[in-house]
Amino acid sequence: MSSWIMNDAFYYLLLVFWISFVSNAIPFGGPPYTIITATAIIQLNYNYFWELIILASLGAILSKIIIYLFGSLFKKPLLKNKNVKMLSSLPNKYILLILFILSIIPVLPFDDYLYLAGGAAKISLLKMALIALIAKFSKTIIEIYIELKVITLASYLLSISKPDVAIILTVVFIAIGIAGFKIDWEKQYYKAKDVIIKKKENIS
Repeated sequence: MSSWIMNDAFYYLLLVFWISFVSNAIPFGGPPYTIITATAIIQLNYNYFWELIILASLGAILSKIIIYLFGSLFKKPLLKNKNVKMLSSLPNKYILLILFILSIIPVLPFDDYLYLAGGAAKISLLKMALIALIAKFSKTIIEIYIELKVITLASYLLSISKPDVAIILTVVFIAIGIAGFKIDWEKQYYKAKDVIIKKKENIS
């Protein structure tokens, strides 16, 4: 393998890890690391595929632990946020279950609430880290696979370069993250709860 490919590979491997770490450490914001990773995979012609996946996952896992510690250290101001307050009041087992589900669902960046709430609620760091390990690695694989298909298809249909498609997707993902932060999840939770209660009453 030529030296320039090796140099490019080292650059992309390092870039993917740090972007994954930094973007995941910014609650509800930052560029989506999986799109950056997918772009790097395309640029390297699918060489170092698994190395890039592993480094992207590792960056995400380590940063979620940072968010957990942030939630633990800044418990009082964070509990002023309705969403964090509501989630941290749930039993630990529910927080862990919801965390796993939100962490593994592609595209949605809303698991940050759970890491903050887990830190504020003093849930076991080991349990949170284990869930982050399993969920983030799984999500990274699933999301990158989907994004590679979408980038390739959109590039073909719209006749624009794959990096340009990646930039568009990045903007969309950041917008989703900001929208998710602005939603009053406590209000939505109680609405859903009322609907379920009413349905049970109608059945009985």
